[in-house]
Amino acid sequence: MTMQVGALRELASGVDALYLSGRASLPSELLERLEAARSEAEALDGSPPFQFGSLPMLIAPHAFGKHRYSLDHPYVRIGISPKLSIPALRIQPRAEFLHGVGPRAAVDTLQDLLESECGAVKLQVSRIDLFVDVQGWALTGDDRNAFVCRAAELNTSEVHQDLTGLRFGKRSTGTINGRFYDKTEELKQSGADYWREIWGDAFDPDLPVHRIEFEVARGALREFGLNDPHEVLDATGALWSYLTRWLSHRVPTKDGTRSRWPVSNYWENISRASLADGSWGLTRTYGGSQRGEMGKTIPALMGYLARFGALSDSYSEEEMIENLAIFVARYNRDAKASMTHRIWQKRRELGLL
Repeated sequence: MTMQVGALRELASGVDALYLSGRASLPSELLERLEAARSEAEALDGSPPFQFGSLPMLIAPHAFGKHRYSLDHPYVRIGISPKLSIPALRIQPRAEFLHGVGPRAAVDTLQDLLESECGAVKLQVSRIDLFVDVQGWALTGDDRNAFVCRAAELNTSEVHQDLTGLRFGKRSTGTINGRFYDKTEELKQSGADYWREIWGDAFDPDLPVHRIEFEVARGALREFGLNDPHEVLDATGALWSYLTRWLSHRVPTKDGTRSRWPVSNYWENISRASLADGSWGLTRTYGGSQRGEMGKTIPALMGYLARFGALSDSYSEEEMIENLAIFVARYNRDAKASMTHRIWQKRRELGLL
């Protein structure tokens, strides 16, 4: 490695995903409301509003995996099933919500929401992702050979022949898999600009941020005897200690047994990640996501507007805007849903109401 260990610094760490399932006896009144709303969604081929407890959500015309009813909100996605063979509830908090309020508050908020509609709910964790973001470690092609992992599977990602990520293990095992990747490169695709604010003054915009992330699924949690959400959150430090032994970065020697190679100082630093229960505020996380989405939307929008201007015989920006208003009004007369309705629908989907 070319970077000095002293330059390695943690920008953020903690819980990046927390997927839950819930056991509950679903009230017949709720199931009747859900079935009627799903039928409406199928007829509209869209997602009409559905009030779930205190949260105005949207109901999809399709299932959420094995769960017949799929409710969506910028804070969380919830699947509900009347089948007795699977948990009645499947809960996936959005990353912005999880980082905005913190994982413990997210669990408590969602527990209250679910119980307001379903009565007593027994939550368990089906997956938790733990991460640390660092700067000061340059990822190179040589790194793939310096990692020692208890899983045999290793996949690499490259952009313009530059190594951008490593994946260890398989998600399909339902146990553990790990990822080491260029987070700044990933942000160009996801638009989650709130991370730059979370990283704060420690972030150097001239250097890439690398994320080390572990996905711990239900199979592994069961082996560790972990089930309840707060129990799992209490154990994140012990989990991280195990995970940074399950995967480690070593200093190659002449010893033919790679597991005997000494652990690198880089990895010693990684293993001591703070894993703070971060709560960075909903305004910051959702505002960052909104700016990121706008950043991705504007370039494409400008291209479409220029194309529309050419096809509508416009010769200036002013003419294009005038012609656009005419075409939008004409579209509203002929369409089943007006542009105003579509805008409000998108605002609901994006949590901007």
